[in-house]
Amino acid sequence: MTEQQSPGDGSLRIYEPLENESSRAVRFMIWASFIALLLVPVVTLIDVPIARWFDGDPFPSDVDNAIQLTEAYSHGIGVLFIVIGILTLTPQHRWCTPRLTTMALGASAVATIVKMFVLRPRPSAINLQLASGDAAWWWRFDWKLEQVAAFDAGTRAFPSGGTATAVALTVGLSMLFPRGRYLFVVFAVLTMLQRMQSDAHFFSDAIGGLAFGLAWSVVCLHPRLLGALFDHMEPESLSKRPTGSAEPRQAA
Repeated sequence: MTEQQSPGDGSLRIYEPLENESSRAVRFMIWASFIALLLVPVVTLIDVPIARWFDGDPFPSDVDNAIQLTEAYSHGIGVLFIVIGILTLTPQHRWCTPRLTTMALGASAVATIVKMFVLRPRPSAINLQLASGDAAWWWRFDWKLEQVAAFDAGTRAFPSGGTATAVALTVGLSMLFPRGRYLFVVFAVLTMLQRMQSDAHFFSDAIGGLAFGLAWSVVCLHPRLLGALFDHMEPESLSKRPTGSAEPRQAA
């Protein structure tokens, strides 16, 4: 038997040897995360005009309702339902759900930790019709966590935790179900629109969420980080045992 994995085994472990083609996908995510973070101060220049445009309800009611429904894609309960759906409908992927869950919910946790150090008002806390472009530049950093006890969600806009969750979930689902990757990307984009449509975040907050979502996905995929832990949890790694080793245990 060959030790090569079949393309359709549903593994989330795309980061095999460094020369593997899939390693380029991880490197791409690393660079994309870095570039997105660098773009944050650039897109801040257009934050207020974009927020003002969304504040004017530019979409028809049906489109607006559809966008609002995508909030579930970035919510913990929505992630839970997706995981339950995978366990129920595609039980062959059940070994990959710990990594998928950690990617999605962990990205939200990382965004929350970053919020503890960054003070920035949400668009809903600003009179967008009277605000100048400088209003989006109200950034304060609480490096000593002196204000963490009075955690005011209205001043903790950066980064968008919903966007970070949606991006990491999209990466994980795209690994499990490659044929649906474009659909998952659409869901992630709609989630970013929903966060801005609801006046919860500026465009730069969403870009920041994109950066941290991709960065956390790399942590969960890289074999020298958390990826090593999940590789041992997923039975596909047993296919790499040398000839003559013990027989792999059967999945229940």
